[in-house]
Parts: sequence; structure tokens; C-alpha cells
Amino acid sequence: MNCGENVIDRFCHKCGQENVEVKESFGHLIMHFIEDLTHFDGKLWKTLKLLLFKPAKLTQLYMDGQRANYIHPIRMYLFISTIFFLFIFSGQQVNKPEMIKPLPAIALPNPVLPNSVVSKKANPKKENRLNLHIGGDSITYQTILDYDSAQLKLPTAKKDSWFESSLVKKSIELNNKFKDDKFKFGEALMEQFQHYFSRMLYISLPMFALFLWVLYRRNKNHYFVDHLIFSLHIYCAFFIILFVLKLFNLSTEYIFHKPPFGSAAIITSALMFFYLYKALRNHFNQSRAKTVMKFLILNILTAILMAVLMLAFILLSLFNL
Repeated sequence: MNCGENVIDRFCHKCGQENVEVKESFGHLIMHFIEDLTHFDGKLWKTLKLLLFKPAKLTQLYMDGQRANYIHPIRMYLFISTIFFLFIFSGQQVNKPEMIKPLPAIALPNPVLPNSVVSKKANPKKENRLNLHIGGDSITYQTILDYDSAQLKLPTAKKDSWFESSLVKKSIELNNKFKDDKFKFGEALMEQFQHYFSRMLYISLPMFALFLWVLYRRNKNHYFVDHLIFSLHIYCAFFIILFVLKLFNLSTEYIFHKPPFGSAAIITSALMFFYLYKALRNHFNQSRAKTVMKFLILNILTAILMAVLMLAFILLSLFNL
């Protein structure tokens, strides 16, 4: 045994390890593999069935102590979120000019322009150049040295703050780095943001649980950890719903060679809102009026939180390009 005890019965009385022969046959090895696989699959499908079709039921069973037949919430979240993040961003790319179909030409009358208006032909190459301004300064500086020289000439009261100065310098750096292709900049920014997207959701999860704790703080039967378990199950359900939407979009593009239907995204959003409402109603057992009111407050707080986190991580992505 691993614990060093001499075991006569089938299981060790100290560590619980099964007493099996060290030298197993190939058939025994295959049988153990099948047993472990079917045991995991049984847990998985039983957990997913409750999670998707009976909102909050899985949370209630976990809180009641019935945990052996279901996957642990943290383990399930890590498993589902890993698959979700690996799959959801696959094949993402920024639309380049050659991928965009031109609009049909329309014959318009040639108006007589006043002398003050100069007609110029559009320069596609110039339009595709990056001209980024993420600072408050409207003047475009070619180099950081030019910006620093201009700041030195200004009085102290009119100089940019440290934050404004950092934004302007980063915009100069990015303009010089991606000046020939704004689509390349978009791809680089999207790729960098994807690395931080999972972290953004990790941060939002305990904040979501905190919102629940504030809204239902009068209920003494639910502690913060209970709200955290509930939030883990909600996030897992949302990941699965979005995963199914992604599969639908890919299959639609493959079969019909057209962009996915917009109605699918609307139906998915409505389904997620309905799922959250039913989970709140089933878990906290409050009236419909109270549940709807807290549902709306929760969504407003979550929308504000996600907007702040989105802005913060976009800026973080910019500064790490």
C-alpha cells in the first residue's frame, strides 16, 4: 500500500487504497480504464443535464451535501472554460480590404461645388494607414522626442499628466509600428486581448457573487461561498450556451457559405437572460416581482462591471503590443 500498511482485505483501513495485484494482466488494465471512463462520463452527463435543464438545482444539491455523483464546481468551471476559450476564438480574424465586397456603383449627378471646396480622390493606401489617437492631444507627433520637446516648452499647469502622457506616447509608438496597415494593428490588438479575456471573466466571477451577496444579504441561509458556487454554475451554463452558438455559426457558414443568422444571437441572449432569471427564482425562492427587480439590478451592475473591465483590459492590451 501507498501508506505502508499490510492489507489483508480488499481495501486498506488507513488510506482506502484498493488491494490489487501489482502485476496486472492487460485485460485487467483495460477493464480499469473502461470503469474509470464510464464513471467519469456518468458524472459528466448527469452534471450537465442538471446544469442546463434544471437551473440552480445542481447548486442546491451541492449545498445539501449530495456531491459524490456530480463534478466539483471549480473542477467543472476550469474544464468547461478551458474548452470554451480554446474553441471560441478559433478562426477569428479582422476583415481586410480584399475580404470586403465592394458596393455596387450608383450613377449620381455631378454637383457644382463652390470654389472653397476642393474635390480629391480617395487614396485607399492612405485610408488604410493607422492614425491612432488615444491621448487628449490633438496634435500628431512623429516621435516621442517631438512630444517631450513640446511638453518642455509648456508651463507646468498646461503639461499633460502622467496618464495622459503615457497614452500619447503609446499612440505615437503604435502609429510608428503599424503605420502601413491598420488591419494588422487590429489583428494584433484582438490577439492580445484574447489572452486577457479569460482573466477578465475570472475577475468578474467573484464580483458577480458579491453582487448576489449584496442583493440577497437578508437571507441568512446563504453565505458568500454559496453565492460563489451559484456563480460558478451560472458561468458554466453560459459557456456551454455560447459554445453551442459558436458551433451553430460554424456549421451555418460551412453549409450555406453565408454569415450566420443574426436571429441566433438574439435567441441565445434571450435564453441566457431567461436561464439566469429561472436560476434566481429557483435558488432563492422569492416572489416573481422581487426576482425580476433583483434580476434587473444584477444585470445593470454586471453590465457596468464588464464595461469597466473591458476598457481596462483593452488599455492593458494596447500597452502590451
